[in-house]
Amino acid sequence: MVQLKEIINSIFNSKSYLVQYEQSHVYLIDCGDIEPIVKWCKENEKVIKGVFITHSHFDHIYGLNELIDYYPNCVVYVSRESKEALYSDRLNFSLYHEKSFVFLGDHVRLLEDGDKVELWKDLYLEVIATPGHAKGCLCYKIDHYLFTGDAYIPGIKTVTTLRGGNKEDNEKSLAKIRSLLSADTVVCAGHAIK
Repeated sequence: MVQLKEIINSIFNSKSYLVQYEQSHVYLIDCGDIEPIVKWCKENEKVIKGVFITHSHFDHIYGLNELIDYYPNCVVYVSRESKEALYSDRLNFSLYHEKSFVFLGDHVRLLEDGDKVELWKDLYLEVIATPGHAKGCLCYKIDHYLFTGDAYIPGIKTVTTLRGGNKEDNEKSLAKIRSLLSADTVVCAGHAIK
């Protein structure tokens, strides 16, 4: 059975999720504050094998360099459109905040709509392209969990006014996301709502 550990990060209450399934390795969805991630992994004797980025705005990626320091074999999964922003503080918007962020690693694997990544034997992550909030937004479906990043936060209007956002694309993406929802779907959004 898939289990989650949700972490609410210090910047904009963005969320990261640790995903586990009975084995020694786990996966991470988005990467903010590294301390609670590493602490949980040490306490539970887990190693992070990969991190799936929903989009590359800095509040979802700022812990990546430290993550790779702790787990040098960890693969960063990202859309083609989001990859460039990993390496640009202007494109990931960290230039306009307190601390600039640029990813220093190179273990990056590109994903696109419809890809399936085997996480554990017979358990796959499905990639769903959902542009609108940002050009390279991806949602991820694992079992009955749907990780939506900022593409869909229940009860909140999606922000499309930042560079790379597009209102028309967002409407199509929201329709796509809604078509994936069923009675047992657990939506794991990119921010905690107060």
